Amino acid sequence: MKVLKATTKQYNRLNGYQKGNNLLQFFQDANDNWVINTDVLEDPAFADIKQELSALTLIDYKQKKIVIE
Repeated sequence: MKVLKATTKQYNRLNGYQKGNNLLQFFQDANDNWVINTDVLEDPAFADIKQELSALTLIDYKQKKIVIE
């Protein structure tokens, strides 16, 4: 699965962006990269920041291992 990776600067600028009930929320992958699903590029709620989202790097998603104790 491909995801969009943000630098720290991009993450700080974009994370938490809200329009109406829609909230842009990044999460960390196994490499501690701040990532978000590519669907945000086509979501009309984020059209105002689409140019900034398009500047994020496309990478392969690496899921964190879940440890159950």
